Amino acid sequence: MTIRSIALLAMAVPFSVCADNSSAAPLAVYYSFDTPPSALLITEMQSEVGRILAAAGVRVAWRAVGSPRNGEDFQGIVVFRFRGACSFDRDPGPNRYPAKSSGQPLGATDVADGQVLPFGAVDCDRLRQFIAPLMKSLSLEERNAILGRAMARVGAHEIYHILTGSEEHARRGIARASHSRAELTAPIFAFARAETDWLRAWAAAPVPQPTVAAVGSDTIPRETEITAPESISSVAR
Repeated sequence: MTIRSIALLAMAVPFSVCADNSSAAPLAVYYSFDTPPSALLITEMQSEVGRILAAAGVRVAWRAVGSPRNGEDFQGIVVFRFRGACSFDRDPGPNRYPAKSSGQPLGATDVADGQVLPFGAVDCDRLRQFIAPLMKSLSLEERNAILGRAMARVGAHEIYHILTGSEEHARRGIARASHSRAELTAPIFAFARAETDWLRAWAAAPVPQPTVAAVGSDTIPRETEITAPESISSVAR
């Protein structure tokens, strides 16, 4: 079985944990980090994902990978790995970043034999480097909060692929194939109307979703099984 990835690309253009509402949440997001992030970043990321999906009536319960299910039943389950350093705390500074960071995949969802799997990833290193030019005048706390916001938007993009089971991208909004720095960091960014309507229908009238029998370290595909992210032309079929 070959596992590959749908990728969300960076696009250059001129210019504590949240409260748990799992009692009514149809979607569970199981997550893991390569390196521990700040509480502020996690709060901002979870709040922003909640805001984005709440527009379609989708509520989210957050669970650390490996945490017990405790008899919980969710309409949908996704598993996310946040790769690299998801923080500006050990950031090398804006002058140390590559001159060109556009066109790089910021997130990906695994696909096996034509089926979209419930496993996604956000590349924090690439995302941090991509938005860094807009962060020069901000404090460390502000930079980490905005990084959390950007992570949420990349994550929401991948959640859409997983829930729809589709590799297709939209022409506008979060489900588009590439995002600019401004879109990832602006106060408001959302799904376009068509994608919001689809998510609202999903939340209101459940459709069969991929299930994960046990969410733990051995449910995540091994690195050696994941190929390099595809280009926009090859995944936007």
